[in-house]
Amino acid sequence: MSLVNTRLQAIRSAYAGTLDKYEDRLSNYGAWAKFVEDTTDPESIVTPDILEKAGLSAGNSLAIPVIDGESVTISNTRTCTIADDESTSALVTVTFATYQFGFTMIPGQYANNEIGYQADFERKILRYGKKFAETLDSAGITKLEADKSAVMNSPFVGAGAKYGALAGDAVQVTSAQKQFFFNDLGVIMQGDDFEGRYNVLGSTTLQSTVNQYLNQGTQNGTNSLFQFGQFDFGYSNRVSVDTAGGKEATLYCMPKGSLATMNRNIPDAINGEVINENNFFDIFRYPIVDLDMALRYSKECDDNETAVGGSQPQLKASVKETFIFSTDVAFITAYNRDAVTLPGAIHKAELDA
Repeated sequence: MSLVNTRLQAIRSAYAGTLDKYEDRLSNYGAWAKFVEDTTDPESIVTPDILEKAGLSAGNSLAIPVIDGESVTISNTRTCTIADDESTSALVTVTFATYQFGFTMIPGQYANNEIGYQADFERKILRYGKKFAETLDSAGITKLEADKSAVMNSPFVGAGAKYGALAGDAVQVTSAQKQFFFNDLGVIMQGDDFEGRYNVLGSTTLQSTVNQYLNQGTQNGTNSLFQFGQFDFGYSNRVSVDTAGGKEATLYCMPKGSLATMNRNIPDAINGEVINENNFFDIFRYPIVDLDMALRYSKECDDNETAVGGSQPQLKASVKETFIFSTDVAFITAYNRDAVTLPGAIHKAELDA
């Protein structure tokens, strides 16, 4: 955890950032990507007005008004009066979670060092961006799992049906059923009146099944390609798979536009408050997650002699820069007034090995 080991020595080559390129390699953040994509989808569950209010809501609660669906009846006789039928409204409170991370830079340690300031700064930005993306990806999956439908009305699902009863609120797909399951998945969604194109977020292992049957085209003995046109796939290593229970893959399926994410930052960062030129707040567009985050920057003299490992007397009283990034992030899914008895938009399935 130190740069001391890379101080210039004649036998070492200049740092090129290639030999260690896999040390902070990125992952596939499929859940985070689906929430971000759906936020700006034409059929998104959030409007530009909601996103604007969310961005300015630091210190306040944010609630979104909704109107409950209702069961109504159609009469077969004419009357002079009709019964009152008032709508029921509700407020859905958006829950934000705070995330913060940061690092320091000691400019003096890069003198006579094969690792330069900019290379180290960029690697730290990458390292924390990677971890933040993993954290947001996991939070998105947690939201999908919490809000998945516990009810499915399709005749393909239930005791004695093609796929049997739900287990853990998930459709159970046997090995023999995998080849044409995606043809049935669209039908299962339609059985609950969810039409159109669908997003599918799967464990990385699902990609093996999808690729296998996606490439069984018209020139093969069995054509399974036809069933995939209505799905947009994403994958994540953070979608859990019950391998101990004989499962090969897990997926969540939902109509496009069913998910959304939003973030907000502190007023000091939004206003760009400056204490002095070495101590200020700003907004920083963080790469990898592609989010505007609050930046708190400070530059001061500190005792850095042992901060970088070993004893570095030339850093006894030297400059230290501090970069602190923070933001509040919320994940929301399509409203369901009664998750116990009514199908929700997010359908889960598990595929056997």
